Amino acid sequence: MTVRIGVDIGGTFTDVAAVGPDGAIHLGKRLTSVGAENEAAVAAAVDSGVPWTPDTVLAHGTTLVINALLERRVGRTALVCTRGFADIHELATDSRPEPYCMTFRRDPPLVPRELRFEIDERAEARGEILRQPTEEELETLIQELRQAEPEAIAVAFLNAYVQPENEHLVGARLQEAFPDLPICLSSDISQSPREYQRFTTAAANASVAPLMRNYLSLLDNGVRAAGFSGDLVVLDSNGGAQSVEVAMEFPLRTIESGPVSGALAARNLAISHGVENAVAFDMGGTTAKSSLVEQGRFLSTDLYWIGGYNRGFPTQVPCIDILEVGAGGGSIAWLDDGNRLRVGPRSAGSSPGPACYGQGGTEPTITDANLYCGRLPQVQLSGSLQLDAEAAERALSTLAKKAGMETRRLARGMLHLAVMSMARTVRRQTLERGRDPRDFLLIASGGAGPMHACDVARDVGVHNVAIPMHPGHFSAIGMLSADLRFERTTTIGKVLSQLNPDDLRGLMQGMRGELVKSLSGVGASEEDIVFEYALMLRYVGQEHTLKIPAATEGLDVTDDFGDRFATAFAAEYQTLFGHADSLSEVEVVQLELVGKRALPQVRIKPSSAGGTGLPQSSTAYFGLDAPPIETPVIDRASLVAGDTLEGPVIVCEEGSTSVIPPGSHARVLNDLTLLVTLK
Repeated sequence: MTVRIGVDIGGTFTDVAAVGPDGAIHLGKRLTSVGAENEAAVAAAVDSGVPWTPDTVLAHGTTLVINALLERRVGRTALVCTRGFADIHELATDSRPEPYCMTFRRDPPLVPRELRFEIDERAEARGEILRQPTEEELETLIQELRQAEPEAIAVAFLNAYVQPENEHLVGARLQEAFPDLPICLSSDISQSPREYQRFTTAAANASVAPLMRNYLSLLDNGVRAAGFSGDLVVLDSNGGAQSVEVAMEFPLRTIESGPVSGALAARNLAISHGVENAVAFDMGGTTAKSSLVEQGRFLSTDLYWIGGYNRGFPTQVPCIDILEVGAGGGSIAWLDDGNRLRVGPRSAGSSPGPACYGQGGTEPTITDANLYCGRLPQVQLSGSLQLDAEAAERALSTLAKKAGMETRRLARGMLHLAVMSMARTVRRQTLERGRDPRDFLLIASGGAGPMHACDVARDVGVHNVAIPMHPGHFSAIGMLSADLRFERTTTIGKVLSQLNPDDLRGLMQGMRGELVKSLSGVGASEEDIVFEYALMLRYVGQEHTLKIPAATEGLDVTDDFGDRFATAFAAEYQTLFGHADSLSEVEVVQLELVGKRALPQVRIKPSSAGGTGLPQSSTAYFGLDAPPIETPVIDRASLVAGDTLEGPVIVCEEGSTSVIPPGSHARVLNDLTLLVTLK
């Protein structure tokens, strides 16, 4: 049986999940070493508790790329553009989050003006090359770049998504001149229109390439030195896995590498229980995340905003649509200028951590509030971390005095604000997309997720909450099932009713060959590759598209495919916007083809992991104003399939605590998942 190891590095904890030859799962958790994440990943893999073989797969998720871009800890990057378009990167578009705000300012562009270079080249929108750079112009560009001393170079030309020949020409010449620098071509990472977004995508990918190269080289060398001889793969943002070499070339595709694995695990859990629609809710130490699974598929996006829509910049990378909010167990409570209580987004992280960790933290966090309100029993956490209730009370009392309120009221208010913030992300995933949350199962994970999931579900209107075994390691477990995956897109630009099935089949065959070549490079044989496709559709005259996937896997294109896609598009449009236009023609903007090779799957034996020395009960507070309730505390290791629980009850296990509130009941399913029904 295949041995799989998953290592997830979060802002507060580093988690490892491993499955050995016997199917037994091994779990580990340690505080994240800020600035030495690669060392933490190596240590976690070494301590995974399973034997390493040449067939072992080590899957890794990291927030390195997104953190570097948010904090602008990126390499000095040059951007080479079509003459006359260097300022597109800064001018952006005319869209503004607040169109009538005269003082609005975006964050500075990723590449400053002095590092943006132009060259005289041009391809027209249908693909005809109008002008290629001369050798003399290329030499001049190279000399200018040498003087600028960049650490990475991005090349982004107008209309390169339909005709990349000029980008390839310039890219090859620059690679000869700068053999040690990452050279990123916009047409390699994005085959989509909109020059501002594509230029920015290329610049962002190039800017983090030096950092990612260094990080993955150290990680790969570290595990090899420790005796690992299997395959090291990196999770990417669409739920697949990439080789180290591909992740080094396209680091931007790993922008949601960490969070995506929790969504992947949630989808697998939903499928295993025959549930088509689910909300994956993951609350860790720094953030809370939500994503949507509908009919067994993720809701995805091809446009990811780094730093948010208001002030950030867009990137064209395929990504599971994950919404995040700065509400985690380590989120710090504070008072604004109006003396109003706020929670997050600043986090205590792993150092010093919440005050109750006893590592020098003095600011109150969500974890401190849960401990003080009796929702988190005073037990030993992972490793040797013992919770300090007195330290939590001191931190809360200090802020309560400043706010002029009673300490207990402050702590309960903190929890209420966090729940409201997290519930908004679930509403955005469901109600704001025309979905009824009552039709969805909420799957709670993360160290803090099961503590707040029932409150979030009640606020939104979800009736059922599933809490899997090992929720604190759920993201690492999700990495154990990631498939190798590549995708390609091509522009079509035809009315759907006029698109010939044979033409579509021809396009697919060409793209299929490219995907087979890419997957063969990471050890996949052609017969093991599964393909699926989707069309980006819109009504003629509109700007934005909806992605409509084919109903089944494979590349079959029936003669009536146009009618089927038109019907599916109208249904999705009706769901999202409340109306559809049966009189307008539907336009096919792009075709997306996905190829994936399933890595050998593991069968995880159901197991329990509980703590010792648990108190029999805890005086716990639920909601803002309800009186305290003496609440039973149960070790999850004592539960077996078929057991039922009546709320309120607190269930403890290694790495997480589940709070089942009053007015609810839970039962233990065959795989030991807790299914909570809210009344």
